[in-house]
Amino acid sequence: MDEIGLINLCKSWDSQAFWIIYDRYIDKVYDFIYFKTYDKFIAEDITSDTFFKVLKWLNKFDTQKENFSLKSWILKIAYNNVVDYYRSKKEEVWLDDIIEKWIENNIWDEIDNKAKLKEVLDYLKWLEQSHREILIMRIWENLSYAEISEITWKTQDNCKKIVSRTLVKVNSNVTLLLLLLLNM
Repeated sequence: MDEIGLINLCKSWDSQAFWIIYDRYIDKVYDFIYFKTYDKFIAEDITSDTFFKVLKWLNKFDTQKENFSLKSWILKIAYNNVVDYYRSKKEEVWLDDIIEKWIENNIWDEIDNKAKLKEVLDYLKWLEQSHREILIMRIWENLSYAEISEITWKTQDNCKKIVSRTLVKVNSNVTLLLLLLLNM
């Protein structure tokens, strides 16, 4: 069933339609959040909250919008939930702290090529945070510029410029970075 049909069924209180949406997007949403928190339990909580909000706000979802995308809308909710989570913690999260958390939780054991991942993370920590997030969404999470635009509230052109300028900034390392990201 197409997304508009599922949304309309949900709006008429068809719980089965919601579970189809949930099944379709749960893995993508969890991975999206996990990559921003690097904590299984926090990612599970935020994912749960994300789908609660999807259910709560689905009646207000406008399928008539020009760049209609249920996936982008759900990821925008997830992104805002992650931002809210860190804002409520009122602490800055540094990439070094995330890497330490990975080591503490033995996440390195789950990654086949941890040396490449460490190189990528070491390199990315020098980029401006918003640029790093947009670059990761585009390259690592394979989101379109339209999806990134909806999630970050930036224009598509702005997202394209950020990716382009960030890649130019790291000119000599771009090939290495892309190879590392694509070969994980």
